[in-house]
Amino acid sequence: MSNFDPFDVIVIGGGPAGSTIAWALARQGVRVAVIERAIFPREKVCGDFVEPAGVRLLERMGVSEAMKVASLSPITSTRIYFGPKLGFRGDIPYYQTEHGLPPHGFVVPRHILDQHLLDRAQAVSAKLYGGYAVGGIRREDGWIYVTARAKNAGVTLKSRLIVGADGAESFVARAFKLESSNRAHISVAQRAYVEGVSVQNGEATVWFDEDIVPGYGWLFPMEGGRANVGVGTLSETCSRHGHSVPRAFETAIERLKIRHPGCSGIKLVSKPIGGVVKMYGGAGPNYFDGGVLIGDAGSFADPMTGEGITQGMESALIASSTLLRALEAGRFDAAFLAAFERDFRAYFDPGMLFLSFCAAVMRNWHFREFWMRSAMRGCERAMVNKDFARIAGAGFGGLNVHPLGVLREIGASLLHYLGEGAMNVMRNVLVHRSVGREAAFTDLVAFRDAWKRSVEADPGWHAAWLADVMRTAERLGPSLANRENPRVRGLAV
Repeated sequence: MSNFDPFDVIVIGGGPAGSTIAWALARQGVRVAVIERAIFPREKVCGDFVEPAGVRLLERMGVSEAMKVASLSPITSTRIYFGPKLGFRGDIPYYQTEHGLPPHGFVVPRHILDQHLLDRAQAVSAKLYGGYAVGGIRREDGWIYVTARAKNAGVTLKSRLIVGADGAESFVARAFKLESSNRAHISVAQRAYVEGVSVQNGEATVWFDEDIVPGYGWLFPMEGGRANVGVGTLSETCSRHGHSVPRAFETAIERLKIRHPGCSGIKLVSKPIGGVVKMYGGAGPNYFDGGVLIGDAGSFADPMTGEGITQGMESALIASSTLLRALEAGRFDAAFLAAFERDFRAYFDPGMLFLSFCAAVMRNWHFREFWMRSAMRGCERAMVNKDFARIAGAGFGGLNVHPLGVLREIGASLLHYLGEGAMNVMRNVLVHRSVGREAAFTDLVAFRDAWKRSVEADPGWHAAWLADVMRTAERLGPSLANRENPRVRGLAV
């Protein structure tokens, strides 16, 4: 084992979060080491989609060449399926050009994106230990010691601070007893690449089926008829109901061939690979004596979509400010590093708490038919009402989540829908016509039946689910009145 001069900060993990914090610190003169188990470029379980906030961030970091190298078309529109039914097709309504945000996202394969970010960090003096797997971490006399081994070598590094950016199965989180294991906030996904896709430039596809709700499937197109296709759902649902994500993925490919006019001839060109994502609802303090957790290691993914690239990079920039202050003050204890939680909560909570509440409500798989019916109604309204689409749609992938605005739009739409259904019933009664099963009535029956199934299947779990919904609702507090999500303006780079 070799010993080197000490570093100021050791970053475990060289993905988007790890590379971003290494870049942010190294360019300020901080001595940074990045330990990454893989040799880049490498594959990564991900949808490869970078949302508008991420595109803006990459441009501010000077890494926009990642998109140019990939020669990709921007994602500007989407089609949404509910089972075999097409519920929405059109421009993505909540992509707005505010504060430098582009009106589109990009699909950037992770072997390209992650390599560019890591190169950027190395360019400003971050030291990379690629192909090294961490075997041990200890804190002693104010120093962090990390042992790591490569194929034919080993190192022991030491520093004042450590950053866990090593993903959902974080070694750092386990070492400092901060690992999150709540299945209600962990999603399981599988994805692969396909060829033979024929879609309009910039049109992504999302779908919802009973075997993946609460979750969804995606198709993000790239150049040359290639696309990233995957499915993801809650780990809790898989555990409680015996669902298989690999089986759901296989089924999704076959369904795409039938449902999507541009996918009839698709074929797999890569091996499906799976992984897990830890979402913001399960985020804890994420700080400890000597360090912090960022990215997937700290559960920063979007609770509704599972997106985590942008959020991981943002958590890294927030953490970099905390660590710079710690190095300046010579303070590396948890009490000082607690500022990280204060800062990331101030930035993420205004939008993420509401999304966590929505995710908590939708966790109950017994309500799958009701949620899908409701979402279908919402998409039908979004096709004819742009304000509804822009405001309410932000709950699924939008950046400016305005909780009261979302609730107001959904509430008004619901009242209109129920009122229209009641009027239809009254009209039929007055003319002595069969009442039939009005859509609104059918939806209410679906809700009633779902509630009954949930209670009968597992009364204890049902009660715990309701309690969790209440807790997440109580946490909303002042964030309900949020008029603009801080993420719209973004972070200074």
